[in-house]
Amino acid sequence: MAMDGKISIDAAKCTDCGLCAQVCFLNYEKGEDGKVRPKEGLLCCAACGHCAAVCPVGAITHPLLPAGACEPLHEADRPTYEQYMGFLRMRRSRREFKDQPVPREAIAKLLAAANQAPNGLNRHNVHYTVITDRAVLRELSSRVLAGTGKLMALLRNPLGKAFFRFFKPAVYHELQFFLPLMDQLASLKSRDLVCYDAPCAILVHTAEGDLCGPEDAVYAAANIQYAAEALGLGTCVIGFITNPVNADKGLKALVRLPDGHKVHTSLVVGYPQFRYLRAAAKAAPKADYI
Repeated sequence: MAMDGKISIDAAKCTDCGLCAQVCFLNYEKGEDGKVRPKEGLLCCAACGHCAAVCPVGAITHPLLPAGACEPLHEADRPTYEQYMGFLRMRRSRREFKDQPVPREAIAKLLAAANQAPNGLNRHNVHYTVITDRAVLRELSSRVLAGTGKLMALLRNPLGKAFFRFFKPAVYHELQFFLPLMDQLASLKSRDLVCYDAPCAILVHTAEGDLCGPEDAVYAAANIQYAAEALGLGTCVIGFITNPVNADKGLKALVRLPDGHKVHTSLVVGYPQFRYLRAAAKAAPKADYI
């Protein structure tokens, strides 16, 4: 990333510890006098802030980092592993919500948490579409459910089934697995089984073709889920929203997805109707050690 200005080191504060050069060998070097200095003509800076954050005396000024951007960290904020695992177990998919709107302040906190997620090259490439309009949420659920019904009919048609089976075998395999669930979605028309009557949905998207986009978006969505848990909110990832929105121009227009963008994950958010008293059962992790 090209940058205007130049990184500077306050000689009066610098202790020559060399930590800045250790975390960023691309932009720092040791001079003949043994002192660390920023290199000339910086062209490879993603403004990650590692150099400023590691400096023990605050001697570094970075033109791409606003004053106060690197907030002090406190070890007292670090949970133990047991505390962290206990919190992780509290999160589970929620499909039962109170008829209570999520305040804009709470949504802002969710997005602030998302902003702390890992991000490829620190490009700030993840975008969020927040839907709180109940009419739009109802229309989104209705259209997705209608599209699901059409897909089911196509899969039960011999020609349609043959098309998916021979030209899109991976898609066919997945859809065959979901057919029983799709039947339930179509039969329970009195309930919203797409957005689950949640008062808020968040679509996480990036520019189409962004190589890091899918991962960056999912990391951000994960942070939203855990921040929601901390705020007393519940979330559920809704795969039935993501693909239909990407494939349907009408749905893109409904949710005002920016041109050239692709949704990578979708969540509904709201206040849970009740509290779970036990953690969800999880299978043991599948891991190979080399």
